[in-house]
Amino acid sequence: MSETAPSLSGRHLARHAIWNLVGMTAPLAVAFLAVPLLIEALGPERFGLLAIIWMGVGYFTLFDMGLGRALTRLIVERLSRKDTSDLGELIWTAGALIALIGAFGAVTLVATAGWLSDRVFSMAEALEAESTSALRVLAAGIPIVVLTSGLIGILEAHQRFAAIAKVRMLLGLLNFLGPLAVTFITPDLTAITSVLLLGRICAFIAFFMLAKGVCPELERPYTPRRRHVRPLIFFGGWLTVTNVVGPIMVYFDRFFIGSVLGMAAVAYYATPHEAISRLSLIPRAVIGVLFPSLTRAFVSDRRRLAELYGQSSFVLLLIMLPPVAAVFLLAPEGLTLWLGEDFRRESTVVVHWLAVGSIINLLGRAPLTLLQSSGRPDLTAKLHVAEVVPYLVLLWWLTAEYGIAGAAAAWALRILVDTVLLLVLASKTVQDVRSQVTRTLTGLPVLMGAFALAGMIEDVVMRLLMTLAVCVICTVLLWPKVSHLLRRRSYAA
Repeated sequence: MSETAPSLSGRHLARHAIWNLVGMTAPLAVAFLAVPLLIEALGPERFGLLAIIWMGVGYFTLFDMGLGRALTRLIVERLSRKDTSDLGELIWTAGALIALIGAFGAVTLVATAGWLSDRVFSMAEALEAESTSALRVLAAGIPIVVLTSGLIGILEAHQRFAAIAKVRMLLGLLNFLGPLAVTFITPDLTAITSVLLLGRICAFIAFFMLAKGVCPELERPYTPRRRHVRPLIFFGGWLTVTNVVGPIMVYFDRFFIGSVLGMAAVAYYATPHEAISRLSLIPRAVIGVLFPSLTRAFVSDRRRLAELYGQSSFVLLLIMLPPVAAVFLLAPEGLTLWLGEDFRRESTVVVHWLAVGSIINLLGRAPLTLLQSSGRPDLTAKLHVAEVVPYLVLLWWLTAEYGIAGAAAAWALRILVDTVLLLVLASKTVQDVRSQVTRTLTGLPVLMGAFALAGMIEDVVMRLLMTLAVCVICTVLLWPKVSHLLRRRSYAA
């Protein structure tokens, strides 16, 4: 039986976070080189469908209904309590549920492939049959993708982030270089999608072998048990609500701007938004590593839980403040150099609001992860559902009154309310972190005030000096924290 609980050592967490970040970012470099070549080889319409297929593969993880993350938490609980007697039944019950959900998704996509090609994607008549065939091949990959999320959940519970990252890097290569290689033979999307499916099958096999190495329960099947279904569905279901509602609130503003202000306004809004959103890769890498460790600390070491929560929040802030401050302070010049004078004129205020919102959002990641790791994903899901209607009303009003700057302001204000409420919920649910939450709530107005004052400075030299000062101050404050984390003795069982 598996018996190794996640380490709470700062050294281990830092190393895992770096591997997690590498696994997320390495495929982007390959995409940067491969995408222009694919556009040239396939043409705009075929490449447009390929982009949708890539997106579909990425979002198929929603079909696991949060069961991969639920499995991570429930495995960590058992490892922390040194009670793995029912681990095999739990894992195979989760696998059976994931397989059923994946099969349902596959059947649904097969049945609707023709309709999607004709009515939704409006493919040219000459490409309609090819598009339908490609979507049906894609459907075959849904069970593979969702089952892979369960295997990743097992590996994350055992903190095998380096192994996960290595497979993800290879998969990223196949995702872009595979289709590119096929274009030398044929531009047919069915063949390209088949290569993508082959890459997913290879990744599934690799993850299965890795998971079997840390979890002997995978070596033989166990009978699924009904008593494991409820905790899996409870956690995974509420997590899915968050995963569905969150992107709606993130991306709905673009559709709204397009309908109210026109597609040119979408470009002025979405382009800086996409660039700033890339900064979230760093906190995502850290939070992915933090989840199993916070779960273990919640079960077995509340003192370390408070310490981990406080240190991770502060270290993330110190890491992210310099790039966000640079984006905020140097937005006019950066937009001019990158995209031209029109973007400087139209998007500078948008960038200011988005930068402030991104740093506030950073402060909300830790309490959200804490609530989920403590077994209360329902609180975060209900909060996000409750925010939808007020946010849409605010978005409509501010966009109608102030254009894309108003849309950005609505997004930032929604993030502010969300972060404050998450902090309050975390403080009430896990009282061990109350003092850390209080410090964050006290510092939030100070941080916002500093950005407001910085936004009033017009002299570019002064803004450059302020950017440099933020970098120096954060580095000075960060180094002792990093050194402390790296000197921590392992808390691993």
